[in-house]
Amino acid sequence: MDNRIKANAPAPMDPEIQKAVLSQLLSSSDQDAILSLETARELYRKALEQKALEKYKFPKRPSSDGFFHYNLKDPTKKSGYRQVKSKTLEGLRQKILAYEHGEFGEARKTFREAYEILQQRTGDLVKTHERRLSVSNSISRHWQTYNRFFTGTDFEKLHVDEITELDIENVCRMNLERYSLRKRAWQSMRTVIKQVMDLSFHRRWIRENTYLRCDFAQFRDMVLPDVPIAERAYSPEEMDRIMAFIAEKHRKAPSYLPAYALEMQILLGLRRGEVPPLRWSDIHDFWIGIEREQITLKPETGTGGRDTFHIVGHTKNGKERQFPITREVRDLLERLKEVHRLYYPGSEYLFPADSPEGVITNNTVYNFYRRMCRALEIPVCQDTVRGTHAFRRNAISRYVNLEGGSIEDAARLFGNSALVAEKHYFTGMDVERFRKVLDGEAGRGQMDLDLEDVIPFFLQLKSLLEEKKVL
Repeated sequence: MDNRIKANAPAPMDPEIQKAVLSQLLSSSDQDAILSLETARELYRKALEQKALEKYKFPKRPSSDGFFHYNLKDPTKKSGYRQVKSKTLEGLRQKILAYEHGEFGEARKTFREAYEILQQRTGDLVKTHERRLSVSNSISRHWQTYNRFFTGTDFEKLHVDEITELDIENVCRMNLERYSLRKRAWQSMRTVIKQVMDLSFHRRWIRENTYLRCDFAQFRDMVLPDVPIAERAYSPEEMDRIMAFIAEKHRKAPSYLPAYALEMQILLGLRRGEVPPLRWSDIHDFWIGIEREQITLKPETGTGGRDTFHIVGHTKNGKERQFPITREVRDLLERLKEVHRLYYPGSEYLFPADSPEGVITNNTVYNFYRRMCRALEIPVCQDTVRGTHAFRRNAISRYVNLEGGSIEDAARLFGNSALVAEKHYFTGMDVERFRKVLDGEAGRGQMDLDLEDVIPFFLQLKSLLEEKKVL
């Protein structure tokens, strides 16, 4: 028997509520109802809701506009109140119940309700439209994680003030048993629980944060090791085949822009959302400015809607960066200019399309990548996530292994912190090159990045930074 204390055990049940629940159980036509924990929990929830509504004095008739109105406390409003309304009294009751279960209501919160409040707060605490789009994209991904691990479980129905460390450990074990989780997924699941319990403690919905008492180390042998980064990049042989396939696509379908977009993503090691928004005005004499992103907003589950795409004036981490135009990149740009002259004259974008944003979508590029992998029989397996993002691992590793290359410089070029670049993108040192260094045979690196490419880039970059200081 587990002897751990229910630190957040709620106050004893109101005698009136207890009496109402027992009365409903005993009068139920379902012979098994009195034995059903789920039935008892549902009856208790309804009794609590009825009790919560008793403090409200509902209007007896609708206002002149035909609606029943009620003012609810809301400290985020200037007046301190916000109004809800409904055509029916029952509709008004439901809206007030939703308020009671929300951030400013006094009703006990379930785990799911607390998570809903957390995500709502995340979206509300954003001021600009562009940042709100990016945050909405993040919230959508957060819900995917939540739905995977908690939707439909008994755990999400628990009130946060009754969740013990044993409850948390049990739901963790359940998910580890039904899924093959690696460290990142395991951490994502724990983060959901931690965020909910942190919020609940901060808002005084619980007296103690039982997450802090959990023994997660006991599950260390149930968490699968991460796939080595080298296996999440493409081999030299695969890269040769990919580039040959793209070149052949250019020859057969010279106006097909997704192939050029994928080539650009490979050569510059871009994130998939950084490719579609590129403009010709971003192309300078010796460098390309990376300063926008196309984000993908997923429709709400069950709505049957489609993904929508929006260009925002910032990159994933909010940092602009410049990438030097190497001979490979310059060759691609010259070929792309000719394609524009023949098929897309006058477009401001490198990759235009007949779409609301006027550009191709990152999904279009990814779908071309998927078809290419099938044609080349390059495996795209769920267990070893690669995708187009893996080209960043190839690009970062190739740069670091150049003579004079470093993680710090690669982080600046490709838009990561040095820690993230080393932990998630660097596939390892080029052993053969280091052997040549030790044997005194070292020559130039293998990346097409010569001094005549780099020196003008840094001179122009220095001039640009000086201009910004003057402004």
